[in-house]
Amino acid sequence: MARIPEETIEEIRKKTDIVDLIGEYIQLTKRGKNWFGLCPFHGENTPSFSVSEDKQLFHCFGCGASGNAITFVMDLESRTFSETIIKLAERVGVGIDVIPVSGSGHTNQQEFKQMMDAHALATNFYSHILLNTVEGEKALEYLEKRGFTRASIEKYGIGWALDDFEALSGLLKRKGFNMQEMERSGLCIMKDDGTGYFDRFRGRIMFPLWDDTGNVIAFSGRSLYEDKEVAKYLNSPETPIFEKSKILYNLHNARLNIRKTGKVILFEGFMDTISADHVDVGNSVAIMGTSLSETHLLKLKRIAKELIICCDGDHAGWEAAKRFASIANANGMNIRIALLPNDMDPDEFIQKYGGEAFRDQIIGNPHSYMSFIMAYAKRSKNLSYENDVLQFIHEVLEELALRSSPVERDLYIRQLSEETNVSVEAINQQFIKMAGNRARQAKADSMSPAVVENKSTTPVPKARQKTGTERAERLLLHHLLNDGSLFDRFKEEKREVFFHEDYATIFVRLAGFYEQYKKPDFHRFAESIDDRELRKLVLEAAMLESDSDNAEKEIEDCIIHLEKKRIEISIQEKMHESKEAERVNNHTRALELAREIIQLRNSLAAL
Repeated sequence: MARIPEETIEEIRKKTDIVDLIGEYIQLTKRGKNWFGLCPFHGENTPSFSVSEDKQLFHCFGCGASGNAITFVMDLESRTFSETIIKLAERVGVGIDVIPVSGSGHTNQQEFKQMMDAHALATNFYSHILLNTVEGEKALEYLEKRGFTRASIEKYGIGWALDDFEALSGLLKRKGFNMQEMERSGLCIMKDDGTGYFDRFRGRIMFPLWDDTGNVIAFSGRSLYEDKEVAKYLNSPETPIFEKSKILYNLHNARLNIRKTGKVILFEGFMDTISADHVDVGNSVAIMGTSLSETHLLKLKRIAKELIICCDGDHAGWEAAKRFASIANANGMNIRIALLPNDMDPDEFIQKYGGEAFRDQIIGNPHSYMSFIMAYAKRSKNLSYENDVLQFIHEVLEELALRSSPVERDLYIRQLSEETNVSVEAINQQFIKMAGNRARQAKADSMSPAVVENKSTTPVPKARQKTGTERAERLLLHHLLNDGSLFDRFKEEKREVFFHEDYATIFVRLAGFYEQYKKPDFHRFAESIDDRELRKLVLEAAMLESDSDNAEKEIEDCIIHLEKKRIEISIQEKMHESKEAERVNNHTRALELAREIIQLRNSLAAL
């Protein structure tokens, strides 16, 4: 394992301006002292996401998300603290020297960096061979025939892997890379006899695969020749730096265009994305593999209002489009589906009809989700046959029952009637029957203890209004974050400070933080908390505006409020206990409780 020095973290923190950083993810507009934009953590149409340049903090008044520059990246991109620091270090040009720490098992930061550096070196190596050597001429000629310009080759970092077992592995060894780590990174393979390593990619056109910020983390190599015995594409295996379910090809290039248009086009393969970019469709991404994951969708929902799915026009493409559309629809995305004709893929359509036709007729004219469902259901049916008609109606109505819009329901029921020559009234009756069955099933499911809520499909609620007690706790925490000497006061008085468990937990952790660091630093303290909800409470408190001239009065008011609340709850508990004592004729205990209640009420009145 490894540790990043505190001095390095502090330098990165100071050089990272939160407005500049968040401005790379969402559009910000200055209003007064702060900047505002649409929250990337939940869907909204009115900007409620505030960024404070003075405090270097953000807060969403809609969903309650709060944080600083480091926690913003941690939460938005699901990164660990160390991964975030490495990313931000590269962004602001700070070198990182990790400190080795004893222990083993997981990929440490030094190994992680070695893998990233090796992929960057490999990219430059492959690119140089393609563009500057005789060995790369055939591959370059092939790419140029496919419509690649030198500019696009350089933009996508395309290269050529020599048909040589030790071209890259030899270079990596000479550069001092640990070859066991290079095997784990997917670039090299150990020889059967264990005597050395050889290149995974040989005699292939090399396409780098990037993470969300543009770091090369894997490759896809295409064979130059059509040989049935050789795989057309060879991809890197999953490694500590490459997980297919988390990667969207071209996201780092397309992010700005996606934000500008509010739309993202999703392709099946990365070559479709490159072909689309050649004809000025610059807001597209592709998955690596066959599965669209919730991680993919979460990334897209943060930056796009609409997802346009574009798959090949063959049977496999239709099935992929149906699969992607169903997953995206279940996750609450606004989706459309761009359909390609006659078994074509995007590149074939562009080659035959041109870029303008692709932009206008395919990408610019997508089908709604329900329109696609109707087309999909109809593909395998012969509507001359009664059974196929009934099945077609059933499949469409099943999807339509999930839609809440009466207008949408009316529109597609009429279309179904026209397609099948079945009356609107009959289809409506069938729909009402199906909807009723679904409602009864939903009610039964809701009563079952086995039902587990799927958090990924639950809409983000508006932030709950805090109670007076919570507001007092938050203000008191604000002062504790800015004045460590308050802890000595609470120790001397030996009083409980916070009422709610979350704030009490933060109090204990903050006490430990002050023992280690001696001075206030709420940024560092927040970054030390793994629990996102606790971290949010800390940063909400840090962002509060307080009256520095009357800090002592604010603190005392908070303490009094919390003490009153504690007494009020104690009175309620004792009153309940007293009623129970009277019910069982325990008059002695009831009298004792009555005296205690009087004492508590006197204490309450004295505050």
